[in-house]
This record gives sequence, C-alpha cells and structure tokens, in this order.
Amino acid sequence: MTGTRSISVVKTSYTRSVSQAKGSVRYMEHRHDDQGERQHRPLFDRDGELSRQEAYERLDRAAEAEGKTYFYRVVLNPGEGHADLDEQRRQAWTAEVMARIEAQGNQVRDWVAVSHTDQGQHDHIHVVAATSRTLQKDELADLRTFSREAYGHQQEQQRELGLYQEHDGSVQELARLHQHERSYDEDREYQRQQQRERSYGYER
Repeated sequence: MTGTRSISVVKTSYTRSVSQAKGSVRYMEHRHDDQGERQHRPLFDRDGELSRQEAYERLDRAAEAEGKTYFYRVVLNPGEGHADLDEQRRQAWTAEVMARIEAQGNQVRDWVAVSHTDQGQHDHIHVVAATSRTLQKDELADLRTFSREAYGHQQEQQRELGLYQEHDGSVQELARLHQHERSYDEDREYQRQQQRERSYGYER
C-alpha cells in the first residue's frame, strides 16, 4: 500500500482480573473473519509463537507477581488497508512498542499478541499486556509517535532485505553464468589441444 499511514495505538480497556485477560486472549485468537468463520490465529510474544496454554500460564504468573498487575488490551493499527509488513516484521514492530512501554518506566510483566489480517478494510494487531501500573495520557501519545516511527523502520528494513535478496540472486545468477563461460572456454581449449595433437601425429 502506498501513502502515509495513520498509525494509532488504542487503549480500549484494562482489567485487574486474570480470567478476563484470558478471555481477551481467547477472543482475539478465535474471532470470526469477514466470512463469519471462526479462526485459529497463532499467538506470539517477543520470542515467537506460543500456545494458548502457555499464554494463560504467563498471565497467571504476571497476576501472582508482587504488587498490582493491570491487564491492558491494546490495538496496534497501521492505518487503512492491508499492512505492507510481513508477519515477521509485524511481530518485531509489536515487540518494539512493548519495549517502549518499558522505557517509559512501566514494567511489562508479560504480553501476548495476535495479527488480524482477515477482518474489515484494515489489518491490526491485538495485544494483551500485563503492566505494573496504568498507562497515562502523555505516555499513550508518546506510543503513537513511537509506533509510527518504528513502523517506518520496519518498512525500511523489509525493503532493504528485499533488495539484498534480489541482489544476492543476481550475484548467484552471475556466478552460474561465469561458471558456464569457464566450462565453455575449457571445452574449446580441450578441443583445440586435441586437434593439435592429431595434427602433430599425422605430420609425424
């Protein structure tokens, strides 16, 4: 998709109940797509994919941590249309935003997320994050700015990777061409050598 995206980070709600947080995980994993079909989307965290049971266990541990725990449901929305990042880059973008919350001085005890690419006219990412305190308005404003910059950074990295792969493919193709040329030259030299030997034997 071309054009500037209107990236937003939306805090929909938070709860102190771990059972409600688990319900949010189950909802975002299985929410129906545009055709009304119940889905089974892969959950992920900063280390990659994880099962729903693993997500539940992590939320339980976050709830048992010392001090208060707030379970936030956050939606990362890269704007109208389908996202131009692949799944790996979407997950990296999500991890960057969660790390930003940590940088704001809010302990993120754990988080789990899922990509929604089969609903409506825009892709988005749902996150359930367990934090040590509530998010303030100025922090949410900072997250919106940071998310826009981080999304652009992931776009740039993906483009560079694509160019590198294309360049690498060209190098490999050039190497095959040179190998073919060497084989052809060696064959021509062998034929000339054979001809010289036959001529020498005939003259002798």
